[in-house]
Amino acid sequence: MSHPPLRARLLVLAALAACRDGSGTPGAGLAPDAGAAAPAPSVAPTASEASAPSAPSLDAGVADAAAPDAAAADPATLDAAAPDAAVPDAAALGAGCKLRRGPLSLTLRGPALLWSPDEAERADFRVIFNRDGVAQHVAPSFGGLTAPGSPPAEAAPDAGDGSGDPERASWPACAVASRFVYCMDHGGTIRRTPLGGGEGPPIGAGRRGTGISAVALPGGHTLLAFLSDRKTSEGAVTQAFAVLDDRAAVPLSEEGSGATFVALSPWKGGALAMYIDARSALTPVHARTLGLTAEGKLELGPDAVVFVGDAGESRMGGALAIGAAGPAYVLLPAAKDISAFGMATIRIDEAPRDDMPAVWSLYPNGLSPAPIAATQGVSPIHVARVRPVSREPGARHALELGQLDGEGRFHARCVAVEGKSFKHVAIEADRGGSLWIAYTTPAGTFIEQRAAGP
Repeated sequence: MSHPPLRARLLVLAALAACRDGSGTPGAGLAPDAGAAAPAPSVAPTASEASAPSAPSLDAGVADAAAPDAAAADPATLDAAAPDAAVPDAAALGAGCKLRRGPLSLTLRGPALLWSPDEAERADFRVIFNRDGVAQHVAPSFGGLTAPGSPPAEAAPDAGDGSGDPERASWPACAVASRFVYCMDHGGTIRRTPLGGGEGPPIGAGRRGTGISAVALPGGHTLLAFLSDRKTSEGAVTQAFAVLDDRAAVPLSEEGSGATFVALSPWKGGALAMYIDARSALTPVHARTLGLTAEGKLELGPDAVVFVGDAGESRMGGALAIGAAGPAYVLLPAAKDISAFGMATIRIDEAPRDDMPAVWSLYPNGLSPAPIAATQGVSPIHVARVRPVSREPGARHALELGQLDGEGRFHARCVAVEGKSFKHVAIEADRGGSLWIAYTTPAGTFIEQRAAGP
């Protein structure tokens, strides 16, 4: 980091972190199945080494039905402290966010992957859960669409009814790329198996319980990113790795850089990778492009520290948001300074570069962890994020839906649901113009369909 402004910023942030008062709101806690790190491999892991009027409420053990029309949240609680972020007016809140089906409680509780078969005649999404490294497909059965004024659809018998204690799925969520699904087992081994079922060889040894990401590349290739512990001269560090198809893993994060989160997205005929190195004093966010050489080998673009946030912690995550064309956006729920917390949006037009500007959309208070997800490959870009509903310590949390404009400003659409905590969120847009969201609370995992347009 020889970039002078960036170095100065790092020093300032380190000084600020030393005097922080730690006023953030407590979060939902560790992932249920995330445990201690797996034994650190001495070298990079390879394939051969791995063996509406008001928002509905969801509290632990209770799943209240959502109203047909989505809630209009109080605009005063949205971005009120962010002078550089757009504040939506009351008329905009709730527009294009009407509930169509759900919420439906699923038989498993845990991080959910939303996926739609390309050959499907309907635009419905399937849910894929991770069962100790094995993908379990669930096809939710909603019945008909929710009509205005009618009671919400009841849960199908085979989809769970929100009662009892749902079985737990494994962390992290699986990932899909092309015709393959990637899942990590409880020991950290990642396997690539056909979507249609069957066995697959291990292709990576990851840090158990940490997230994975996968994308399809031109020519039928697939790319996986994950985190793994590695021994160095400075001790054990967690590093990001990438695997092209079923080849050997290569380091994605630079030597000496740690990594606590990694994500991929298809971009400009290749892929864009971002990873977070959450530290006790500051949080560098890296990004780089990935592509294929003429010989079909993986080619990594320059590593750039696109943003440096305030002090982070190991559960800090983020998201990559990509429209149908144009720029990419790195989304990071983080502290703006010692007294403000929100979503930083970093726009990437061409190649990532050091110290890129961020647009902020502030939350009423801090939150850790702060789940966030965004759509990829469709425009406009839709975002699902969890934030406190108010400034009071211990305030309830809201799952808020919104859109990004071309500059990366967040425009809230509605609060889909409120609850004591959310552990995971996912969002996808279907070919019919609807949004599908899945979210995990202490009560279970739920899925619902919402209108994406006015």
